[in-house]
Amino acid sequence: MSPDWMMSRIAVVTIAVLGPVYFVLLVALMPFQLTPFDDVLFNRIFHYVVVPVVFSAPWLGIIYNNRYRLANTFHLMNETTDAVPLRWRVFYGTNAAFVVVFFVLPLVTAPLAIVGGLVIAGHVFYRIGVGKLGGGKPAAFLGALVAIALCILPIIVMIEFIPNYLQVWETILSAWSTLWVDIVYAVSQCLVNALNFGAPIYFIYFAAGEYDRGLYGRLYTRTPSGWIRFGEAVIFAVFLYLYLPVVVTPFGFSLFLGLDQIFTQYINWISLGIMGIMILVKFGLGVSDNSTLGGPSNILIVGAFLIVEIVNKTNLVLKTIIIWLAFLIFSGVSLVNYVRASPREMY
Repeated sequence: MSPDWMMSRIAVVTIAVLGPVYFVLLVALMPFQLTPFDDVLFNRIFHYVVVPVVFSAPWLGIIYNNRYRLANTFHLMNETTDAVPLRWRVFYGTNAAFVVVFFVLPLVTAPLAIVGGLVIAGHVFYRIGVGKLGGGKPAAFLGALVAIALCILPIIVMIEFIPNYLQVWETILSAWSTLWVDIVYAVSQCLVNALNFGAPIYFIYFAAGEYDRGLYGRLYTRTPSGWIRFGEAVIFAVFLYLYLPVVVTPFGFSLFLGLDQIFTQYINWISLGIMGIMILVKFGLGVSDNSTLGGPSNILIVGAFLIVEIVNKTNLVLKTIIIWLAFLIFSGVSLVNYVRASPREMY
């Protein structure tokens, strides 16, 4: 198996592992505790164990049933570098992850838990009815108990959860509007700047390769993509250290400097200048390659992340819309590749 195929499978397993971890954290951070019992211990077990299991189960089932197609989707995403280069997929994927964590999963998981539980229970009852469960009456009896549990548990969770649904959303939106939108926007903006700073280097090597092809008929100059990505990662880490709000540790030193003003005054302008020059060079020379700045939609989104921060640092709605646009672009590319992906195991 090639490293690309191995990494696609590792990505699927990683998502499957992170799912339950996410729901454990979500339940732990809820502004209330689900208490269907009179006993405190039972309530804690229900809230911190049963609820995350019920929320995680349908997603794990979906991932398991589509594991080959998901792995093939990741592989196709890796191959579509002409449409969305790898480093820009990281940028869009980062924004998509934030949207999924804050908005998508909390919204759809509770109803999905009931639907998933009923579907699985119905499947188990069907297999019992047609005699396909195997193992005779003991297995059928055990399967029936499991099916009943799959029906009852999600319903109990929903009965306890639905009245507090609005409170969950109010907490999420409050956290988003007061803190997380600025952090998410800061991460995305630092990533945009780091990738913009690396774009000219990619273009220089691309131009050198085209010169080689024109002069010698073959490519001699190889792009050191690994080193460029490492440099972009270092720049990104430095930008985060400069930008994010000051957080003083118990040891007395700060994790970040909170110097966001240098981005609106200097770094974003430099990044926009680099983008402008690259666009002029690209279209002036008639270069159709998208491995530096990406396509027109990529340039639009990246420019928006920089311009909005310069023009208006406090517009919550505008920042959220731009983050969602990045999410929708990533989702669109992912959906196209998912539809193209084979549901069978491939090497």
